[in-house]
Amino acid sequence: MDNSDLASDSDSMKNQNSDDSEYDFEENETEGHDAMPIWLQINPKTIRKEVLKIYEAQKIKAKTFLNDFQGKLTLSYEWMISGDESARDYTCLTAHFVDDNFNVRSWILGFTTGVSIPLNDIYVYHFRKAVQDFEVQDKVSTILLPNREGFDEKNVDAIMKCMDSPVNLPVFVVYCCSDLFRLMVNDLYSEFSWSLYEEVRMLVGWGSFSSTNWNVRLYHLQQAVDMQKEDAFSKDEIYDDYDKPSDEEWVKIRTFCRLAGVIYKVAEEIFEGGYSTSNVYFHLLAELKVMLEQEVASGGDGYGDGDGDYFLWKGERMLKMFDKYWNDMFLVLATASVLDPRFKMKYIDFYCSKKVDNDDCSKAETVLDYLRNVYARYAANDICHKPICPVATINFEEEEEDGDDDEGYGDEVEKKKADAYEDFVLFKEYLKFEGGCSREFQEYELDSYLKEPVMEWNKDFKALEWWKEESQKYPILSRVARDILSIPISRATSYDAYVSEIREPPEYVLSMDAKAANAMVCGRSWLSLIPI
Repeated sequence: MDNSDLASDSDSMKNQNSDDSEYDFEENETEGHDAMPIWLQINPKTIRKEVLKIYEAQKIKAKTFLNDFQGKLTLSYEWMISGDESARDYTCLTAHFVDDNFNVRSWILGFTTGVSIPLNDIYVYHFRKAVQDFEVQDKVSTILLPNREGFDEKNVDAIMKCMDSPVNLPVFVVYCCSDLFRLMVNDLYSEFSWSLYEEVRMLVGWGSFSSTNWNVRLYHLQQAVDMQKEDAFSKDEIYDDYDKPSDEEWVKIRTFCRLAGVIYKVAEEIFEGGYSTSNVYFHLLAELKVMLEQEVASGGDGYGDGDGDYFLWKGERMLKMFDKYWNDMFLVLATASVLDPRFKMKYIDFYCSKKVDNDDCSKAETVLDYLRNVYARYAANDICHKPICPVATINFEEEEEDGDDDEGYGDEVEKKKADAYEDFVLFKEYLKFEGGCSREFQEYELDSYLKEPVMEWNKDFKALEWWKEESQKYPILSRVARDILSIPISRATSYDAYVSEIREPPEYVLSMDAKAANAMVCGRSWLSLIPI
């Protein structure tokens, strides 16, 4: 959630609280009681009280919804630290899922400070508390973690144990893609001294303030490289009094721009392309892998012998960092790609045939086996055999606006409920005997989906919309697709994905105590979805 969105939500909350207070005041007047003027009733203490009251009411509804929800959740962890003198740290734990209308949802389950949490429990505490508070042990299929120190094997195992449930699928661990890019770019930038950056800043003239987003930094440094290539700093006398980078430093700058430029080319498509589901990551990251390998293979064309060594060293480091992430994430990324009807198994087979990983087709077989196993687990659950339909007990805002779209569908559901065959025990036994619950039946939808031709390429294709339309045809597989496509591969999106350091919390929570901050941030993430 962007800080601007949270700030807007804060204003909305205050307006709502003001309306409630005014209503109480008018009621008191009609009863003949002495009442304080409305402007004296509204103060930080009363606002805090109302925020906590709304939060508790909404938490009950959010918990009820998540308990009744038939899909799976991803829990993501984000650590923030304020840039002011207090340097207060916050942890934001969010549940990501796709609802029964096939809309992507992100509900913040906890926004807390680490002041009172023991250091040896700092990474596990937030997961354990959220799972216990909302009773979602059997709902969590994936945890999304930052790419940073602290999440070692011991802590990850402890986090996964929080989700232990006899009916739960094995919990999958994924790592944030935007964090990977940030670490790769920061490693390229680590060779820069502050004085070098200041020299280039003065030469290009981008002002005294520069954004900490690495894409902006890349833009400015590329400006300097282009000007240096045109020999602008020697031709124009205005630059005579400026300090300029040495030849060795220019090599560092050009290396940064060349390799970070490759990363940005893919990052721009991922984070600014308007994608909300995980099916696009595989082919885009595969493209980045190929581009990095080509850069390393080039050996730094255009550089001198000694200068090329530096480029090659940095390029190999980038490729090593990427390959570790790629190997760890291959299965979940590839599975999501298979559930994109534009690709299915075709792109995975194509990728493996290119032997990009110096491997045979065993990876494609591993992906297909994994998807078959996941599908079989869903098929074993009777409720998964029914097409996904909107939950009637909770009306989302979109449903209120587009309620006419479901006219006639309710009648069809009612007819199915009234079908006498639902109670015919002997006939149900016959279906099992005939093979209705056999592995062949369980795999029928998946095999049918994979055998059909892939869709023609359309860049603006929305996977969730397609699966919503096809949920009648693929009732089981659509549930699998909904849950896998809902996995967020990156915690940050849009321009937040380019932050070079740890993100800061929204400014308005800095003046609040921990309980009020948690109530405000969490409550607002639910308030727009669940009516009071």
